[in-house]
Amino acid sequence: MTDQLPAEDFVGLAPERIYDVRPIVLSGEIDAGMDLSGVVVVQDFLVLGADEGHLLQIFRHDPKSGTWRLHQRLALAKRDQETDIEAITYGAGCLYIVGSHSYHRRRMRPEFSSRRNRQRLQEIDRDSSRNHLYRVPFDSKGGKLGKVSDIDLSKRLGRDPLLKRFFGLPSKENGIDIEGMSFRRKKLYVGFRGPVLRENHVPVMVFEFDRLKEYQLRFVRLGGQGIRDMAALKQGFLVLSGPVNNSPGPFCLWWWDGFDQVPGKDRTVRDAVMLGAVSTPGGAKAEGLALVGQSEGQAEVIVVYETNTAAQAISMRVELPA
Repeated sequence: MTDQLPAEDFVGLAPERIYDVRPIVLSGEIDAGMDLSGVVVVQDFLVLGADEGHLLQIFRHDPKSGTWRLHQRLALAKRDQETDIEAITYGAGCLYIVGSHSYHRRRMRPEFSSRRNRQRLQEIDRDSSRNHLYRVPFDSKGGKLGKVSDIDLSKRLGRDPLLKRFFGLPSKENGIDIEGMSFRRKKLYVGFRGPVLRENHVPVMVFEFDRLKEYQLRFVRLGGQGIRDMAALKQGFLVLSGPVNNSPGPFCLWWWDGFDQVPGKDRTVRDAVMLGAVSTPGGAKAEGLALVGQSEGQAEVIVVYETNTAAQAISMRVELPA
C-alpha cells in the first residue's frame, strides 16, 4: 500500500520556489485542447499532444507578439481514433511520444440501469492505441518532420518481475499507467503514474529506443503520488506529480537527482526535493511539463493542464535546490 500525504499536508511542505507565474498564448485551433497532456519545447518550437486526440501539434514562437502560433500538425492515428498521447520529449534530433500502455475499467453511465452499470464495473478493456512509443525525426531549426517509427513496451511490462503484477490492472487503480518521459544521454526516462509501491516508490523505466531489452528500473519517492511528467535538467530532473487516481490534486513539482532511491546499507539515497504546488484554483489538472531554459539556480518551465473550459498552458520559474 502507498502512504500518500493528505492534500493539506502538501501545502507549505516546501519553501516558495515557484514564481513569475503567467499564462502563455497559443494561437490556432488546438486538437483536444481541454485534454492537453504532453508538451516539449525545442528551441523556437513548442510541441503539444492530448490524451484524447490523435495529432502531434507544433507551434512556433512569434517574438514580436510573444505568442506561440500553430505551425504544423502530424496525425499519429486516423481521425476517428485516439492516440493517447501522454508525454512528449526530445533528444538526439528526434521527438518521442508515448502512450499510457494501460488497461481501463469501463465507466458507469447515469443513463444506464444499476444492473447494467454493475456489469460495466466488472469489465476491463485494453485499447491497442495506447501501446505506442513513437520516434519522429525533427529539424529543430526549420521544424521539418521525418518518418515515424514506433515500438510497443507491453511485452517488457508484462514480463518484468515487478511490473507484471500490475500489468492488466486498470489505470487509476494502481495498474500500469505511463504518463511522463524525458531524454538524457541517449536514454529515455519513462515515468509511471501507477503503480506506486510500498513506501511510495514510483518506477522509472530507463532505456535506449533501439535497445529496449536492456532497460533498467529506477525508483523515486514523491510523497505517495505518481509521475505526471518529467523534464531533464543539467543536473537531475524536474518531476511533475499528481494522484494515482482521479482525485483533483494536489499537483506538485519536485527535483530528483535521477538516481535509484531504493535504500540499502551500501548506498546513500538523496530524497527528491519538493519545490511547490502547481495546482490551480479552478481545479485544472497539471498533466505536462516542458523545460524552456535553465540558468544558474533556476529553470523556466511550461505546465499544461487538463481543463473543463479551454486550453491552458502556464509559464513559471522555479528555484532549483543547491
